[in-house]
Amino acid sequence: MFAAASLRALGLTLALAGCETPPAPQAPPPPIATGPWLLEPAPGRITVAWTTQKAGVGRVWYGTAEPDRLASETGAPVVDHRVVLGALQPSTQYRYRIEGSAGTAWFESPPRPGGEGPIRAVVYGDNRGSNGDHALVARAAASERAQLLLHTGGMVPAGGDEALWRAWFQEERDLLAHAPILAAATAADPDGPFARYFQRRGMPAYASLDYGPVHVCVLDSSDGAPQESGISDAQRAWFEEDLRGLPRERHVWVLVHRGAFAPALKTGTQGGGDALKAAIKAAAQIHPVEAVFEGGAHFYRRGTTDGIAWFVIGAGGAPLEEPDRSAAGAQAAARALSFASVAVCGCHTSLAVKDIAGRVLDSVKLSGCEIPCGTEAASPPPQAPAAAVEPPDAGPSATGGSRRHSRRRRRSIMGLDGGAGPAENRPR
Repeated sequence: MFAAASLRALGLTLALAGCETPPAPQAPPPPIATGPWLLEPAPGRITVAWTTQKAGVGRVWYGTAEPDRLASETGAPVVDHRVVLGALQPSTQYRYRIEGSAGTAWFESPPRPGGEGPIRAVVYGDNRGSNGDHALVARAAASERAQLLLHTGGMVPAGGDEALWRAWFQEERDLLAHAPILAAATAADPDGPFARYFQRRGMPAYASLDYGPVHVCVLDSSDGAPQESGISDAQRAWFEEDLRGLPRERHVWVLVHRGAFAPALKTGTQGGGDALKAAIKAAAQIHPVEAVFEGGAHFYRRGTTDGIAWFVIGAGGAPLEEPDRSAAGAQAAARALSFASVAVCGCHTSLAVKDIAGRVLDSVKLSGCEIPCGTEAASPPPQAPAAAVEPPDAGPSATGGSRRHSRRRRRSIMGLDGGAGPAENRPR
């Protein structure tokens, strides 16, 4: 009797268990519409951004050997996704995969704060074209395997056209999936696609970031004067305060769309803005500005004005224009689809402008010092002259070298004396 009662009880338990409703299966993530692209690099973290065709909650798997850690969004489902990947080791390659996507991409995590490098950045801009030239520039730039992308603005010819943005992201996919991008705004549009895709949410278009030995200030040249190279009082005050307290050995770059120093076209009147130029000159009195990278003109141009080295880098796919090679301060120019590759290692900075075939159109050493990055400082023999050391070719080697090398002895090759640079600069 006891055994029979036990069996009946067991049967009742199993019957009740069978009546329980199983948990509903989790809805699959919606299909990706654009992306991914990387934003906001900072020590120990980076942000993955993408959009989806329908609202959902974004999740990203990531790790060094395999994507085995999960980072998720919080809040209500959205179509514009930004997921922060945290607890990253410095200067380490990671693999990541957006949940629901079959593809896995990689990136190199940001270096430690104030680290010596080496790092490589790609500077490019003014894509705008629809005839395939943008794709050629993006493909050539992707071969540099840069850790950081700096865009001088002018991404699409009509900022409110979503179809143009979809095409832009498609042509940029090999760049954006592997390196974070910092871009200069083309026009004041706080609620437009540029702000949606690239700005820090709730923040203005001007911002700054530290990346190893480099400090980048991106300015909004349409702030306060949309038809000119303008700058508001608030932005000017922020700019100057941003540079206060930086270590003197930090490389400072300014990124802006319609810049202060761009000379006129050969047949036009486009030039820089006096207010923006004055703001950069004032900021340079607080901390030396190593280079100003600007767009707004569809050619490559390099020069020095009032002791500040500037580069017009706007031949990223837009119909090319002819630069005036005789303009004051100009030192090199080229009418060719191109981008700049900038290598930094400790106190050394070198820049090479390349066309879509990889040919070097122009090169310049922006700064250098007696003891190169990665070299142990040693006491020279008595009365031995100090030998000039060329900057190393910053490749994919790991960070290293002595912290005792004297970055305080860094000297600017361009920009601080208003000269034309060393003899090895070779415009073509």
